[in-house]
Amino acid sequence: MFLRLLLLTVIVMAGWFPGVAQSQGVRISYSGVSGQNLPFWVTYEAGLYKKHGLNAEMVLISGGLTNIQALLANEIAFTYLGGASPIQAIVQGGDLVILASAYGLMPYGLIASKTIHAAAELKGKRIAVSRLGGIEETAARVALDKLGVGARNVSFLQAGPDPVRIAAIESGAAQATMLAPPGLFVATARGLNLLADLGSLKIQYPTSVIAARRSYLTKDRAVAKKFLMALVEGLQLYRQNKTFAVQVLQKFTKQASPEILSQTYDYFSKNTPAMPLTDPEAIQDALPTDKPSNRRVEEFYDNSILEELAREGFMKAITNK
Repeated sequence: MFLRLLLLTVIVMAGWFPGVAQSQGVRISYSGVSGQNLPFWVTYEAGLYKKHGLNAEMVLISGGLTNIQALLANEIAFTYLGGASPIQAIVQGGDLVILASAYGLMPYGLIASKTIHAAAELKGKRIAVSRLGGIEETAARVALDKLGVGARNVSFLQAGPDPVRIAAIESGAAQATMLAPPGLFVATARGLNLLADLGSLKIQYPTSVIAARRSYLTKDRAVAKKFLMALVEGLQLYRQNKTFAVQVLQKFTKQASPEILSQTYDYFSKNTPAMPLTDPEAIQDALPTDKPSNRRVEEFYDNSILEELAREGFMKAITNK
């Protein structure tokens, strides 16, 4: 009986840690260079996809909508992005599902030019966002409504990544923007004004999620499981090894300031979960109010693989190894 149990344990552990097993090719993407993507980068840089049997190619595809298009076109298998884009695509009937949520709060600050000191001064002004309809615009609308300005009283300008939006404010092309760390800390270090910090308000929102095609999950569930095993182990490494995580952050963001890199890590790591389960309440809060959907919240996400890993004791296995 003991030998049978020992053999079963070896088989299960071999499934968890493929080691020399032949790797399967998989293409994954991320949508921007911001601090909430750090667990994803750490997982890749630590070789954890390879450890779990995946030969992963990681690519930057700027913008949530562009990633969704690549996902639906079968150009990538998984994408790491803000929750707004996959949720909108699912509302429109897209063959998508959210597999994990690595960060569930809005980490954005409302940054304004040096001449603007109060949110009320933004009425009639331009707010720069990465992409129209993206998560920065969503965050800006939330901030403006909470501050009593009202999103209807401003205009939104699609301007691109953080450095371009900061430059737009400094040149006067826009008067404000939403920034997450490290861009948030870069902007304040340059003297721009922080009007509101959504991070301190602890607003639940699926800021960083993993999305895939639902049909892919049905067809290649084993690959999705390996992918999530790598991510869960990467989250543990990210939470426990600040030195390595900061090195990875510097590599991807090209940020030279050790102080800003450290601040960025601290900002995100304190609210990053060990198990990236998707919270249905966060999904509910992120559903578009201008286009009500008759879909149930459960249709937007699938926690089943992560729950399976929890039942199998995967977290304990990687903690005790």
